[in-house]
Amino acid sequence: MAQIPRSEEDIQRLISERKERLKELTCINQTTQFIKENRPCEQTLNQIVRILPTAWQYPEMTVARIRLDEKNYLSPGFRESHWKLSQRFTTIDNRSGSIEIFYLKEFSELDEGPFLKEERHLIDNLSSIICNYLNSIQAHKLLKKSVDEDTIRQEISQF
Repeated sequence: MAQIPRSEEDIQRLISERKERLKELTCINQTTQFIKENRPCEQTLNQIVRILPTAWQYPEMTVARIRLDEKNYLSPGFRESHWKLSQRFTTIDNRSGSIEIFYLKEFSELDEGPFLKEERHLIDNLSSIICNYLNSIQAHKLLKKSVDEDTIRQEISQF
């Protein structure tokens, strides 16, 4: 049975925690929506990187970068700092990528530097979502190539 908060401080902490989880869920939902819009990959990754900072504890002091091979997608005002959370991924066609989140100023030490354990889970999940998105693009290309080759073979065999 859940314990009932006993003080105003407990209630405020719970409210704050719920707001943070809601920001994280909103980011995942928006990321999924951008992917479903079926726009070019570069446009989709640019849309995603722009919303990433909003999901972190200090969005006004947060910037993000998505790397895919040698290409970088940057949130507005991007610059690197000492306070970084990152997650790498590799696609089925061996493309290397990562998501990187930077705080632009120092904050209190938490679970992973200034980052919450829930933010680690979020970046891990977003990395999987993006990697799966890129894998689906590659799978569609391979399927189209296979269908095109089969069509050519059928046309040749008819002659």
